[in-house]
Amino acid sequence: MNFIKNNSYVVLIIVLCMGFAIIGSSKYGNEQTVTKITISEGDTLWGLANHHSENMSADKWIKEVIKLNDLPSATIKKGEDLLLPAVRAVEKNNTLLAGVNR
Repeated sequence: MNFIKNNSYVVLIIVLCMGFAIIGSSKYGNEQTVTKITISEGDTLWGLANHHSENMSADKWIKEVIKLNDLPSATIKKGEDLLLPAVRAVEKNNTLLAGVNR
């Protein structure tokens, strides 16, 4: 305990470094974007999920589509416009890679 009292600035620096490390790591993540499509004859949410869901499970993707479009059920109709979720990993802050050769 004496060490902490005598070297409180060291503890403060360590805590600040840990805080900045956590903030820096949160700069990378997932960004949700949406795509708008018009439903064609024969389209189903399962078929769209197989084509558009990327790395998300079809069930989760369909639930997201229903939520995103405020649909009362999983039934879609020809001519309807739908917003489709597309999740992609992005780098939110390019300044962290400024010194890296690409």
